[in-house]
Amino acid sequence: MIVDSFGKLFNASGEIVAEGSCQVDMDRGSVTLRPIVDTPLLSRQTGHLRLELDDGTQLTVRSQIIRFRLNVAGTPPGPAYRLFVVGPEQQRYAGGGA
Repeated sequence: MIVDSFGKLFNASGEIVAEGSCQVDMDRGSVTLRPIVDTPLLSRQTGHLRLELDDGTQLTVRSQIIRFRLNVAGTPPGPAYRLFVVGPEQQRYAGGGA
């Protein structure tokens, strides 16, 4: 199941490091984040990160992030980040989903 949402990504100190549209793929345990503003803060984070989606769902993701560029029809080309969900948060999101 893939869910489109808007998310904000926070580090362990509670600082926002990125925000933008997200595609959450709970079957794979991954999120593709297209940040509004691409900053180097995202690639410099260590430890787990917290992703808060606009429906109130919170997911814990690993700090190992894959950066790539997307060219999708109807949207401007730009950076995207693949984030990987950790732990039982996958089950909680799938059970309380939209």
